[in-house]
Amino acid sequence: MNPVRGCHPDRVIQTDIVIKPIKMKKLFTFAFCALLTFVFIFTSCSKKSDPVPLPTLKIGLVSDLGGFSDAGFNQALLYGFQAASRDFPISSEAKESKLQEDIASNIGYFVTKGFDLIITAGFNAAEATISAANANPGIDFVIIDYSMANPPVNLLCAVFDVDQASFQCGFLAAWWALKQTPADPVTGFVAGPEIPEIRQFAVSYSQGVTYFNTKYHRNVQTIGHYATSFSDSLQGTELADSLIGRNASVIFAFAGSTGNGALYKAKEAGKWAIGVDVDQFFTIPPVAPILLTSCMKALDVIIYNIIYSYYNYYYPGGTVIHGNLNNGGVGIAPFHYFDGMVPDSIKRALTDISAGIKNGTIDTGWPE
Repeated sequence: MNPVRGCHPDRVIQTDIVIKPIKMKKLFTFAFCALLTFVFIFTSCSKKSDPVPLPTLKIGLVSDLGGFSDAGFNQALLYGFQAASRDFPISSEAKESKLQEDIASNIGYFVTKGFDLIITAGFNAAEATISAANANPGIDFVIIDYSMANPPVNLLCAVFDVDQASFQCGFLAAWWALKQTPADPVTGFVAGPEIPEIRQFAVSYSQGVTYFNTKYHRNVQTIGHYATSFSDSLQGTELADSLIGRNASVIFAFAGSTGNGALYKAKEAGKWAIGVDVDQFFTIPPVAPILLTSCMKALDVIIYNIIYSYYNYYYPGGTVIHGNLNNGGVGIAPFHYFDGMVPDSIKRALTDISAGIKNGTIDTGWPE
């Protein structure tokens, strides 16, 4: 590990870093400009003047389960990682994790190869990442989409306040369900395994439906299932079919590749859906005609920014950073084909909800 980049509590300063935007393709371009001028307030290490020239940095990425072709979480991380690899003179390598044991194995590979920074992702990687960070104080680590109290000084946690966007998705889904079946409106969700990061979606989505009911004096119901895996598209299809059988007209799928199966089932059944992590209107074109929106995390942007900062001698190890509505880290995708169908009153309501969440006057229901 380069000691200039390693963070130590006795020489911490507060630094504002304006991040260089990624030259994005349409695939992962977000609809709101905030993401293109994404700003994180990093608690970071002081920068030495006139640093000695250093060997090329070696940075590795370990995927969450399912690999990089999931049209969502992992694929977005890889995109940001590749963009940073093109823009900065670093040595980079990405390793896929198909099985749980692959995560520890892939981390071990990068440790053995002497990488300076190892980036992992998700709840499934937490145990192996924390263990590796504790065992290798000379290597810096980042885990994305997982938080812990008091991370080791060589571990940075980067999380998303996704409830702030999921709440809005619930409000929109409630309106659409009422429009489709006024006599018995039902929204549904197909979630990943019931871990805190997944419950955050489910709780806030349901709270958004409740907010709609309270505002308009309606009674839209919310039902949902938790999957046992993020990589079982057949299970996602079956869970979505169960919800449709109980009259759900909108399905929010936040379950990785399992959720993708739910999206395809919603399309097959002539229902509607909400995507997750990226704008799945672009990443899964066959289901684009039924997607009301997607609940997005700036995954590609955050990983790019972390590498940018690390390359420039800033690494806030031992802390947790957040992507939220205020800094453009989360948001909802455009309505695309449905833009002309969503009335101005609902669009204004969503704008007001976003403002209320930002200023703290609207409670998303998370944490519970």
